[in-house]
This record gives sequence, structure tokens and C-alpha cells, in this order.
Amino acid sequence: MKDSSLDATILADIAIILLVSVAISPLRTRLRQPVVVGEIAAGLLLGPSLLGLLPGDLPGLLFPPQARPHLATVAQVGIALFMFTAGWELDFHPLRGRLRSVLTVTTASLTVPFTLAVAVSAVLLAQRPAVTSPGTPAGAFVVFMGIVLSISALSVLVRIMKENGLHDSRVGAMAAACGAVTEVVAWCSLVALLTTTRGQGPAQCLQSLAQVILYALVMACGVRPLMRWILHRGRQGGGHPYLLILVISSGVLLSSCATARIGIHAVLGAFAFGLAMPRDLPPELRLSLEAPFQHTGTLLIPVFFALTGLSVDLTELRPAGIAGLAAFLFVACAGKYAGSLAGARLAGLPHQEASVLAACLNTKGLSEVIMLTIGRSAGIITGEVFTAMLLTALLATASVNPLLRALTTGSTAGHAYLPAQATAPVQPVNAGDERASRTSPG
Repeated sequence: MKDSSLDATILADIAIILLVSVAISPLRTRLRQPVVVGEIAAGLLLGPSLLGLLPGDLPGLLFPPQARPHLATVAQVGIALFMFTAGWELDFHPLRGRLRSVLTVTTASLTVPFTLAVAVSAVLLAQRPAVTSPGTPAGAFVVFMGIVLSISALSVLVRIMKENGLHDSRVGAMAAACGAVTEVVAWCSLVALLTTTRGQGPAQCLQSLAQVILYALVMACGVRPLMRWILHRGRQGGGHPYLLILVISSGVLLSSCATARIGIHAVLGAFAFGLAMPRDLPPELRLSLEAPFQHTGTLLIPVFFALTGLSVDLTELRPAGIAGLAAFLFVACAGKYAGSLAGARLAGLPHQEASVLAACLNTKGLSEVIMLTIGRSAGIITGEVFTAMLLTALLATASVNPLLRALTTGSTAGHAYLPAQATAPVQPVNAGDERASRTSPG
């Protein structure tokens, strides 16, 4: 395929992906589903699972093998920008005054599904050793499954809360705080898992861990104050946001390059750079800087889901895989809901608020799909497990909005959904939280 023809194919493929995403959007909106559900569904639609059922190899004709590496590069840029904004959007302000309550809910919401996932994965691995690549430690597989099945997707959670009018409520503040902590814990756990399970000797493992620690120190002690100085200097000097956007973009890509060199994954570097960004900028400056990254990431993420769909064939899911899907779905939904509900009740939330909070924390999204892609690339999971887990993410997220409507429609506990600033703060059980609530500003 000539270069000009290949370029034309790549451009046409991106256009097809975006048009399919647009075409499926009205149905998603009618069903009141978050954007990520439509993105995953569009990716499956373009792959062998649906489009491949038609006569001829349409997925292969539309997305030839020569074009896919180039599309993967485009998707990688989109994911990096999205993960950067996800890291920058993590707001730990809701933690003030209710740290113990948030940690109680987060710990329970992670522990219960993680424990169930480890148990289910251990049984699955004992019965079918082929679910992971030869040479992969059994512990790596079960821990990876525990991480992925216990995660909550903060970006999807925030979108769902806004759609249901919960974003400025006490429940919304608690859910955002728990989702932020969960996101950080999950990614840090994945980094630790990847660092220790790459088939290296003790000396190489220690070297990899030292590189990760050094990278974290550079981000926290070097990049964070540097970006604060650059942004505040640019604001005081009347610098054009365009120049600041170029500086931030370079930082995101260099941070992604650093983590890729270490061997953990490029998207983790983008996420870490977002965490290192200052959050005390004026709202207008923050919006002018963040919007281009959000828009570009939103534009390119469908390419990632399309490539994911091209590697998934639902027709090859065997009965054993369907049984595994049911088990994973139970862990992802029932386990996460039960753990979150128990933690919320222990933190002193009324049953109605605790139920809504537990439903919100059941969201999955792009973070989980990226983790699954990383796990498959590392040989921790096979293609069949990847397919079952992708469907788990889709079905679990699709169930959140109907569950929230069932919990909030006709509720007599209307005070749970009043704006946070118009009601008294949540009074946690722990005395330490009460003291923090009285002493924290705002």
C-alpha cells in the first residue's frame, strides 16, 4: 500500500469511527446511558462481533492491518490526553472534614469486590490454566482481576451524577471523593503489579522499583512546583494560553515517554502529570487550558474503542467464557454495591444516601478498558478473558442509571439530594471527622 493511499485510508477510518459514534449517540441518549457505553458499543459494532457477521471481511477491508498501527498511535495520543485531564480533574477538596468517612467507604468498596474477584479468579485459573499466558504467576492473574473488578471510573461517575442532578449534593461530594481515592489506589496497585511481574530477577525488580520511586519523586518535588511556577508566571505576565498549552502538552508527552521507558505504560505518565498539575488557578485560566485537552481526547478516544472492538469477537465466547462473564458481572456489580453500601452505613450515612452512593461507585469506564488492554499486552489475561471483562464493564455501567432512577424516583429522603451548600454537612460516625469538619475552612 503506497504512503498516499495509506494516509487516505487512515483519514477515512477515523472519519468512519467518528460517524459511527455520532450515529449511535441518539440511541444512547434515549436509553440515558453515559458516553462510555456508546463508545464501547460503537467499538464492538465495527469489529468482527457485529460488522464481521456480514458477508465479506468488512472489518478487514475498512481497517486493513497496515493502517492499524497508525490508528493505534492516534488512539494513544487521545488516551494520554484523556488520562491527563482525568488526573488534573481529581479534586481532593471533598476529603476535607470527612477523611475517615471517605476512607471507610473506599476501603469497603475496594475490599469486598477485590476479595470476591480473587476467589473467583483463583477457581477459574485452577479449572482453566489457559486463561493466562504460560509463565505468568498465578498471583499476578488473580491480583490483576481483583484490581480491575474493584475499580470505579471517576470520569464516568461524575458524568452520571451530573445527569441525575447529584453533582452538587452531599452524596455527590462523597462519591467524587471516594472515586478519586479509588482511581489513585487502582493505578498505583497496577504499577506495583506490573513492576514485580515482568519475569525479572531480584536485581532487575529492585532496579525497576527504584526507577518508579525516582520518577514519583521527580514528579512530586520537581515537576509539580515547576508547573505551578510556570502557570502563575504566565498568568501574571499576561502570557497567551496557547503558549501554556504547548508547554503542558510537552510535559504530558515527556511524562508518558518516561513511564514507557520505565516499562509500566505511557498512559500512567499522562495520568501522573495530571496529578502534578496545580489546582489553585483562576477558573477562567483553568478552563482555557483544560478545554483543548478535553476536546482533543474526546475526539480521539473513539479510535481507541474502535481498535479494541476489532480485537474482540463475541461469537468466540464459549459456554465457559459466558459462565465466567456471569461470575465477573456478579463480582463487579453485587460485590461493589454491597461493599460500598456497608462502608457508607459504617460511615454513618442513612440507608437511602448509602444506597445511592453505592450505585454511583459501581461505574466502570475507560480506565478499566485501558487496564484490560495493558493486562492483555503483558500476557496476564487472554483474549477470551479480555472479551468477558469488556462486556462486564459495559453491562455494569449500563445498569447504573436505571438503578439510580429506581432509588431516587418517589424517594421520601429528599434531603439526601439537596445541594451540599444548602444543607448541613454530613455528620460522620468518627469523632475525628467531626473535629475536622469543625476546623476545616469552607
